[in-house]
Amino acid sequence: MAPLPPPHRIVRTKNKHSRAVLKGDTVIIRLARNLSQTEEQEHIRDLLRRMTKIVLEERTKVLVNPFRGILQGENACTVRLPTRKTYRYALVAGEKTRASLRQNKWRISVGPKTHRDALHRFLWKTLAHAERRRVTELVESINRQTLRVRIRGVRLQFASTQWGSCSSQGIIMVNAALLLLPPRFLKYIIVHELAHRLRADHSPAFWKIVEQAMPGFDAVRKELMEYRLPTS
Repeated sequence: MAPLPPPHRIVRTKNKHSRAVLKGDTVIIRLARNLSQTEEQEHIRDLLRRMTKIVLEERTKVLVNPFRGILQGENACTVRLPTRKTYRYALVAGEKTRASLRQNKWRISVGPKTHRDALHRFLWKTLAHAERRRVTELVESINRQTLRVRIRGVRLQFASTQWGSCSSQGIIMVNAALLLLPPRFLKYIIVHELAHRLRADHSPAFWKIVEQAMPGFDAVRKELMEYRLPTS
């Protein structure tokens, strides 16, 4: 018996190609312009079939989202990191969204026009702000101990589609969601992005650089695939 497709929503766009993205538990199908009714149905059917497989695979993974309770209506939560540091969050109504930190306790004032997605991004931003110095120092330390490449800066931020990145200018981006996972995953992503300063691709030569900097990385990489990032 074929699995039931996930909830979906149709959006007609001016793009040349149709595509689908996952937003929370809903598939957003963005249809290309100038399609006939028959072509639209074909695109919807093909994209839904493809996304159904992806959704089923994603549901087997562990979701990394410490703010899920707050996003579902709770007024407080506790975020515990593998470093044993704990941050406590408390939400109150306010004129606009802002945050204050005192003794690892975040007081989040939420404005009346703040939507769920904006609040989600804001919560991740506060956590990244609190941990930015530590992660920056960790990136610099790992770089000194391994590849010794030139980097121009470190950014700690939440992203829904990637664990890290390295810009052509040498800015290393580390996903704040890694703060919630065992340290080996954070180290792997840091090494991975540092290696991109030597090779921009994912060729065998690139993976050899990663292996030299972090022997046994492949087991960690495969384990990281068991986790998933929230899309909203």
